[in-house]
Amino acid sequence: MARTERGVATVLVVATVMGLVTVAAAGLLGLTYAATARSVRAAADLVALSGAQAQARGADACAETRRIAALNDVEVAECEVAGDLIDFVVEVTVRRAVGWRLPGLPQQVSAVAYAGSVTGVP
Repeated sequence: MARTERGVATVLVVATVMGLVTVAAAGLLGLTYAATARSVRAAADLVALSGAQAQARGADACAETRRIAALNDVEVAECEVAGDLIDFVVEVTVRRAVGWRLPGLPQQVSAVAYAGSVTGVP
C-alpha cells in the first residue's frame, strides 16, 4: 500500500491558523494592558489635581480624590497631603483592575501622581 500526502495541507492550515490566533490574542492582551495603564496614569493626574484644588480651598483633599477617582473608574489606594494650606503637595496612588485575568499577569494597574502649590520655588 502506497502512502500519500493527502491531508497534509489541512494540518498545515490548522497549525497556521492556531498560531495566528495565539499571536493575535497575545497582541490584544498587550494592548489591553497598555490602554489600561495609560488611562490609569491620566486618571491619577486628574485625581491629584482635584485633591490639590480642594486643599487650596481648605476642603479635605483625600475625600475629593476618592470622589473624583470613583467618577473615573479608579480606586484610591493611597492619599497623602504634605505641607500646610499655602505650601502643600497631594500624593495619590490609584489603581484599576485589568479586564483580562490570566495567571501570572498583574491583576491591577496602578499609578502615582503629585500635585500641589509650592511658593517660593525659583
